[in-house]
Amino acid sequence: MKRELSALEQQAADALRRARRLPVGADRNDLRQLATGLLWLHRNGMDALTRQRLEDDFDGGSIDPGGDSQATFAEEPVANYRAD
Repeated sequence: MKRELSALEQQAADALRRARRLPVGADRNDLRQLATGLLWLHRNGMDALTRQRLEDDFDGGSIDPGGDSQATFAEEPVANYRAD
């Protein structure tokens, strides 16, 4: 019995098929990287992507990992806001 491919797996397979028709070069590499990313997303799911974004926010300092910050959204400065 043949297993049905998910939408991400099908897109990755299509990208690899298109890449095989191209000569060696940047366009071919881009399609192969796209296929690799689609397969990663299929295997790891959105949980891993969300976790990675949260870790990036912690590293960038935009989120206080200790939860010590007591500022509410109303107290935080707003970008491009002029108090006229």
